[in-house]
Amino acid sequence: MGFESIIVTAILIIILLIFAFMLLIIALSIFRWLKTSSYQPPAIKIEDYTCPKCGSKDLELIGSRTIRCKKCGTIFTIQPETVEARWIMWPVFWWIPIIWPVPVKKEA
Repeated sequence: MGFESIIVTAILIIILLIFAFMLLIIALSIFRWLKTSSYQPPAIKIEDYTCPKCGSKDLELIGSRTIRCKKCGTIFTIQPETVEARWIMWPVFWWIPIIWPVPVKKEA
C-alpha cells in the first residue's frame, strides 16, 4: 500500500463518518417530530369576553371555541391566537446544502 492509498482511505472514512453523523441527526430530528403532540390552543375563559352585539357578559360555551349570549342569542366564535411555526426538524434544513449535489462545470 502506497502513501496515496492510505490518504484516500482516510478521506473516504472521514466522509463516511460525516455522512453517518448527518443521517443520525436527520433520523433523530424526524423521531422528535413524530413524537411531539400537535398544538392545542389554551382553554378560553368565558369571563374574559363580552357579546359583540349587546355587550352582555352572560355567555355560555357551546363548542370548543363557540360562545352563545344568553341575553340576545348571538352565537360567535373566538379565534385562537396565532402560533409561530415550530421548527422541530431544523437540522434537516441546515444539512440540505451539504447533501444536495452541486453541478460541476466541465471544460470541453
